[in-house]
Amino acid sequence: MTERPYRRNAEREEALSLGKKTYFTGKPCKRGHIAERRVSTWVCLQCAKEVHQVADRDNYRDPANTFYRQFHHRRQVAEKEGIPFTITFDELEKPEFCPVLGVKLNYGCSSGIDGKQTRDPNKASIDKLVPSLGYVVGNVYIISWKANKLKSNMSIEELERILDYMKRNKDYGKAI
Repeated sequence: MTERPYRRNAEREEALSLGKKTYFTGKPCKRGHIAERRVSTWVCLQCAKEVHQVADRDNYRDPANTFYRQFHHRRQVAEKEGIPFTITFDELEKPEFCPVLGVKLNYGCSSGIDGKQTRDPNKASIDKLVPSLGYVVGNVYIISWKANKLKSNMSIEELERILDYMKRNKDYGKAI
């Protein structure tokens, strides 16, 4: 029986070959955590979590940072899904009021009710006027989350049908 030669990161190499994102060595990291590590960066997940928690605690409720993080999250999702994203943060027009519903926009974080995280309907939201065009200059507007949710990915024709339906049945709720 021949002995296998010692490989410094056998666990990482095995995880890498299997397409896994994390691996476990059973050995402590520099800070003493015995936790899984990321294959791509070799970083201990517990260390990464602690660093992230400190950053979130310090910056999460800062209104200047929450909308900026939302913008970058949109960019990451767009890149992952192959949606064009050429607009920069500075090119966004940030109105004080929602151009659709007229409510004052909240550029800060959503606040929770009774300890539960809820979405503020007046939270500023990044909208693509024509979803298939992506996040490009002239197609991106800031509207309230409620308006964006109502609009969703509907076409003008679909919105007109909903409006017609509501107009035809405006007295329906009074009859019940």
